[in-house]
Amino acid sequence: MKTVIKISFMLVVFQFTLMSAWVSAEETHKRESCRVCGMYIDQYQKSAAELVFKDGKKEYTCGVACMLREVEDAGGISAFQSVKVHDWVSGELVDAETATYVIGSNVIPDMVPNYIAFAKREEAEAFVAKEGGEVIDFKIAYDDISPVGTTAPFRIRTAVTPGAGNFSAGMVYGYAQKDNLKIGSNGVDPSNFIRSNKSQPQALEEIQVQQQSLTLNYSPTDHLALFMNVPWFEKRLKRLTQPKPGSFGERIDNENGLGDIAIEGRYNLWRSTRWDKFATILLGTTLPTGHFDGNRALNPMTKNLDLVQPAGLQLGKGTATFTGGMLYSQRWKDFWFHASALYTVNPENDDDFSYGDVVTGGLALHYTPNYDWMIGVEMDASYTAENQDRGNDLGNSGGTVTNLAFVSDYRFLNALGGNFKLRGSVGLPIYEDLNYQNLNNRTPGREGRYVQGQLGDGFFANLSLVWTFRAAPDY
Repeated sequence: MKTVIKISFMLVVFQFTLMSAWVSAEETHKRESCRVCGMYIDQYQKSAAELVFKDGKKEYTCGVACMLREVEDAGGISAFQSVKVHDWVSGELVDAETATYVIGSNVIPDMVPNYIAFAKREEAEAFVAKEGGEVIDFKIAYDDISPVGTTAPFRIRTAVTPGAGNFSAGMVYGYAQKDNLKIGSNGVDPSNFIRSNKSQPQALEEIQVQQQSLTLNYSPTDHLALFMNVPWFEKRLKRLTQPKPGSFGERIDNENGLGDIAIEGRYNLWRSTRWDKFATILLGTTLPTGHFDGNRALNPMTKNLDLVQPAGLQLGKGTATFTGGMLYSQRWKDFWFHASALYTVNPENDDDFSYGDVVTGGLALHYTPNYDWMIGVEMDASYTAENQDRGNDLGNSGGTVTNLAFVSDYRFLNALGGNFKLRGSVGLPIYEDLNYQNLNNRTPGREGRYVQGQLGDGFFANLSLVWTFRAAPDY
C-alpha cells in the first residue's frame, strides 16, 4: 500500500509540474498547437485546419482528422463561423465543406485516419491514381470519423500502426496479488489445507508482485511499430509451514531487481481504405536481463535437488524467449475492437530449467465518447505448459487462466508537441484450472501423501502516465 501511495503521489506531482511548464512555455512563446492531439501547427502547414467559433475564437488542428473530431465534439459545423483546411496542392485555405478529401492513401501527413484535403476534385483523383486511396466528400468524412485514431489495449496489442515518426514514452506501475491455493479449478484456504494433513510440509499463502516499468514505442515506418518494456520487480511470497505435525509457522521471501527487457515489433500487413480494419503480425523477444537463481538444495522429503528460489520469485527466465502471432483491430464509429492470438516459446536456460510455453488469446472492446476519454473491457485467456527442471515436468506449474479487466484512459494535457494520458486498469481471473501434483513425504514420522499446488484468484491493477508525440514527416 505504501508503494501504491508513493507512485500515485509521484504521478500527480509530475502531472502538475508538466502543466506548469506547459502554461509557462505557451505564455512565453505563443506557439500554436493542435487542440485535439497537441502537435505543433507550424510543423503541419500542408495539412493544418483553422476553426473559427461563433464568438470569433480561433482553434487550429494539425490536420483534417483532428478537425473533424473537433467539429463533431462541438455538435456539428453549425457551431462555427467558418472551418477551413489547407489545399494539399496550393497550400491555400479552402472551405472544409466544399473541399474534396482522399483517405487511405500511402501518405500520412498528420494523424490517422489519413484524410488529405483538395480544393479541386480532379487533383484529388490524380493524387489517388499515384498514391492510392479513395475520394470522398466532407459529409462522408464527417459521418465516418472516430473520436480517436485508435485505442491501446492493456494486456494485448493494437493492430494499428500510427505512422512514421510516432513516439511515446510511459511510466507504468503495476500490482498483482494471488491469495488462494488452487487445486485444479478448486480454491482452497491455505491455512485449512495445511492443517488437514500432517504430511503437508508447506502451503503457498500469498504472492504480491509490484512492477515499475519504462515503456517506449517508436514507428520508423508507416507499417512498422517497435516497442520496449524495461521492468523493475518487487516480489513477496508468503508460505505457511509445518516443521513438525501440528506445529505451524510462516515464511516470507522477498526478491527485487531488474526483470527481463521485452522488445517487439508489429508489422501491419493489411488495412482497409477507410482505416477501420487492420491485420498485423507481431514478433517479439525478451532479453535475459533479469537474474535467475539456479542454485539447488536437497529436498529431504523427495530426495531431489530442487531450486532454492521458486519459479514465481525469479526476476528473469535466464534465457531469451520468443513470441509470435497475429493482431486484428476494427472500428465501428465510437467503438474499437481488438483481438490477438500469440504463442511464446520459453527455451531451457543454462541452469537446465525452462518455463512452459504459453498460448494466449485476447479480446478488447473500447468505447471512445470523445477524444479525451476511453473506457472499455478486456478479456484474455492463456494455456501454459508445465515448467521443466533438468528435463522433468513439474506438475505444479502451468494450466489455464482467463482474466477480465476494466480499463480507461484520459488525455489530460497537451504539451511539448504531443499529449499526456493517464491510463488505468483493474481486473481479476474469472476462471482458472491450474496444475498440481501429489508427492510422497518420506520424512520419518510424517510419511504420507501431500499436494503441491499453485496460487490463484486475487486481482491485478495498473496505472501509467504516457506521453505521445509524432515527428512531422517531410512532404
